[in-house]
Amino acid sequence: MEPRINSRKHLYRLKIYIIYSIAFLLVCLATYTIPWLAGKTLIWNVDGIAQHFPILAQFQRILQGTSHQSLTGWSWNLGAGADQLTTFAFYVIGDPFSYLIALFPASKLELGYQLLILLRLYCVGLAFLAWANERRFSTHSKLIGTIIYTFSGYNFYVSMHHPFFILPMILFPLLAMGIEKILHKQNWLPLAIAVALSLISNFYFAYMLAIGSLVYLVTRWVAIHHHYPDRIQPVKTLYCLAQAIISGILTASVVLLPTLMTVLQSTRIAYHAKFANGLLLYPLKYYLSLPDQIVTSTTTKDYWLVLNFCGLTFLAAVYILKHFSKFRSLAIIITLTIVALLFPQFSALANAMSTPSNRWLFLIVLPMCLATMIFVDRLPKLTRSDITWLIVATFGLIILVWITKGLTLNIPQNDLVSYGILLSFLLLIVCQTTLKISPRNTGYILTALILVSTVSAGQGWFSPNNSRNIKSNLVTGTASQWLKKYYDGAENALPKHGDFYRTSTISNFYPHRTAGNNIPMVLGTHDLGAYYSIQNGNVFKFTRSLGDARAVVNSVIGEGDGRTTLLNLLGVKYIFAKTDILKNPQTIPYGFHFVRNQAGNIVDYPEQPVSGLSNHSGTILLESDLALPLAYTQVHAISDVNYNNMSKLQKEQALLHGTVFSKPVDGVSLSQPKNPVKNVDYTTQVFTQHIVNSSMKAVLDRMRISPNGRYRQAAKEFKNGIPAHKIKIWAKATGVHPSSKPLQNILRKNAKVVERNNVENANSLHLMDNDAQGRHLSYKLSIDNPERYKNSELYLIIDGVSRTRHTTMDRINTLTADSIIDGQPVSKLQKINRFRKALQYPDLGAYTLWAQSSNSFNFIRQLPINNLSDYEDRQHIVLNLGYSSKVRKAFTIHFKGVKQLRFKSVKLMAVPFNKNYNKQIHNLQKSGLSDQKVTNNSVSGYTDTVERTRILTTSIPYSSGWHLTIDGQPGDIFKVNKGFVGARIPVGRHFVKLTYKTPGLSLGIILTMIGLAWIAIFTVISSGRFIYRKFSKKTRS
Repeated sequence: MEPRINSRKHLYRLKIYIIYSIAFLLVCLATYTIPWLAGKTLIWNVDGIAQHFPILAQFQRILQGTSHQSLTGWSWNLGAGADQLTTFAFYVIGDPFSYLIALFPASKLELGYQLLILLRLYCVGLAFLAWANERRFSTHSKLIGTIIYTFSGYNFYVSMHHPFFILPMILFPLLAMGIEKILHKQNWLPLAIAVALSLISNFYFAYMLAIGSLVYLVTRWVAIHHHYPDRIQPVKTLYCLAQAIISGILTASVVLLPTLMTVLQSTRIAYHAKFANGLLLYPLKYYLSLPDQIVTSTTTKDYWLVLNFCGLTFLAAVYILKHFSKFRSLAIIITLTIVALLFPQFSALANAMSTPSNRWLFLIVLPMCLATMIFVDRLPKLTRSDITWLIVATFGLIILVWITKGLTLNIPQNDLVSYGILLSFLLLIVCQTTLKISPRNTGYILTALILVSTVSAGQGWFSPNNSRNIKSNLVTGTASQWLKKYYDGAENALPKHGDFYRTSTISNFYPHRTAGNNIPMVLGTHDLGAYYSIQNGNVFKFTRSLGDARAVVNSVIGEGDGRTTLLNLLGVKYIFAKTDILKNPQTIPYGFHFVRNQAGNIVDYPEQPVSGLSNHSGTILLESDLALPLAYTQVHAISDVNYNNMSKLQKEQALLHGTVFSKPVDGVSLSQPKNPVKNVDYTTQVFTQHIVNSSMKAVLDRMRISPNGRYRQAAKEFKNGIPAHKIKIWAKATGVHPSSKPLQNILRKNAKVVERNNVENANSLHLMDNDAQGRHLSYKLSIDNPERYKNSELYLIIDGVSRTRHTTMDRINTLTADSIIDGQPVSKLQKINRFRKALQYPDLGAYTLWAQSSNSFNFIRQLPINNLSDYEDRQHIVLNLGYSSKVRKAFTIHFKGVKQLRFKSVKLMAVPFNKNYNKQIHNLQKSGLSDQKVTNNSVSGYTDTVERTRILTTSIPYSSGWHLTIDGQPGDIFKVNKGFVGARIPVGRHFVKLTYKTPGLSLGIILTMIGLAWIAIFTVISSGRFIYRKFSKKTRS
């Protein structure tokens, strides 16, 4: 009889998977087809096109053997250079689904990208069912739990923004299933496999999964021990857990060990960000958005607050909390989740001790679905008290949303549908008792509501008719086009052979919403810009020591801010620029010139338009003869102490005269480079033309906005002010009452603004302000003796930045001031709406400061405190104003964002470029390696014949994976210039070779082989025991 029971059990489980598969297909047809119908893809126009899509494209090329790059080793196309394995480990290396992209032709990459999302999503449900089958629930509740888990708000969100983040939703149920098997059967192999997959897939999520698994283990152990005290054998269980964890770690070592070694030297460690972005509490906006986030899908997701639970799940959570003592473990988890959502410190702790990101919320989806399954199975047993709690909680939530929305339910239509579905669930639960609906019919109606709820939530995410979410995704076909048309074909003009070089783009070549873009990696242009989560911390220290305004955690160099010497040090020979600069001249780094054809004409590559992505300009190439070689030698050194005492601009110039190192090098003398940087004196003037600080300006302001065309024309004629004898006439015509108290108050406030700015900025710029109407002021920095600074690169150096944010009352006051100046009355409702808007969109400390002249423009952006990737409180700013051979008399400084900026000091500095500079560069170029050969994993060549000890100086990002041989004999490498590979070269001519091997890979392979062998041995032993026991039973029977 036993075989028949087993076969029935297998058929029973197979039936569940078939029903789930049908439901999955139906929901996908009703939701994931909408972007296709709208002509959109699941590729986000931020990280999707900047990171994920180019990485998958390069991964496809590597797998198909068309990129001349392996999965391990060094790649020169990852910014300035980086390890291929560990850079991609965060994205695709440990994702088994990504390897399937090799089955798609390159022309179908977009299709493959999206189909793999759906495949991952399908496996989410399979993993949940595998776990649910370890628990005692009805088939109906398991299916409902699976659908809710598979199509949770988190999965909808990441599938259109970060598809690789679906993996932890697969892994967490597998880890939970492995724990169940250990607690019940002492079988540790499933958990070992799940641990290995988690550690291989993504070390970042592995950290969160470890936290979630530990909580799950403890709560299940306590719960089982409470009901069945003798079931768990502590010693044997701990042994199995240790076996699973150790075996999993060993098996994952081939990826885990190299990745961890890289992470420890990455920007994540090198940059010490403020814990939780320095927050004690979240901004008020966050707390006000919480209630409406619970069941809706169209709200803003600040701090990764992605909830969007099914209405039934909300009711289930209320039920669990009501029966706290009965479901103690689950109720505690739900309670702790609610508390954790209130404090940024917990989110930062879960986010690897960094920014307050609520990505950890994917862990709560499983216990919430567990609560749902419990609730569904207990629906027939609900008491009147239970129903009362559910009714109160539901209407309490709606009232809370009404209050937090400013006493209004002005929310998107799809969100109203979500609340309607929540009420439908409640109505069904109430009616099943009062109308005595049979459990079967209740189940049918409940399933239908679940499907409607899931489809509604999906349409809230994907339908352009319901929300703006999908509008930020790319049009079909554009991602693949942009991979080819990023430079308008100008990359084809780059030399394919000869000396190694790097490229960059001119400032604002593309107005990226991200810190960079990885498409140049696919095009093989050796572009400095790179946008990866794991970046070389040593290079970051280098760029930070120079004050590179474009250097952030996820992009350690960027465009190098267009700084001449920085680009030369990094070997940038070509710059891609927009054709627009031919008509609207823009400063370019010293030494760069337009690439021309044989006829002497500038080579222009016409725009190859890509919808929604083009910069609406063709591309031209700039070339420099001053780029330094990848490896050269220096005869002088600069000590760390001396270097650290220099200004940021002085450091940059000093690197041309000596190499920085931390320890003395035998035979190399120390250098004290002269400081070529000049201080530029200037005077500050605030622009007051548009500040309404007199009755005449109030009259002129009303004339400008008057519906009467004659008034507006007169305002143009009175550009410099209304004649005194006509002020009263025009005041009467425009309705201005100069002596009115409200107007006089505004005029006095603005007069004080002008006076305050004149006083505080008397000697140099210390204050950037706004007026009573909330308009930001602009400032002119006029250079004293500008002739002295021809042939120079000018810099704006700012130290000690403090910000004053707009308050809610500031927003209302500016509305009032506008109404008084413009003569347009403001109603109480308008003030209430302004108050609501101020709460919904508060000032989070972000600002943009930009400087411009007739031929230059540059900016710096302070990110808001809700930025979770690159936030930092900028206190020191070095902004490149560009090089010019001509006289520049003044710069205009503007800002927007915060209410006010104050500075301890603002300086203008000049770096001159002349024949001496050229001579120094050419000397270093001559000291480069002759017969230099650069491959993926090696750099080699001959040093020049010099009868003195030198330092091999490179722009190769420092890594312990680089190894040196001099004339075939091993040599030592060390870090130079804060972030690059260097070495001591003895007297004379030598053959130098640098070879790269991924640190930790060899050991990782050995450990993985041990782990696999260990698992294989125990699998054989377990299988043998199982067969023996089965055979013994048959023999006895």
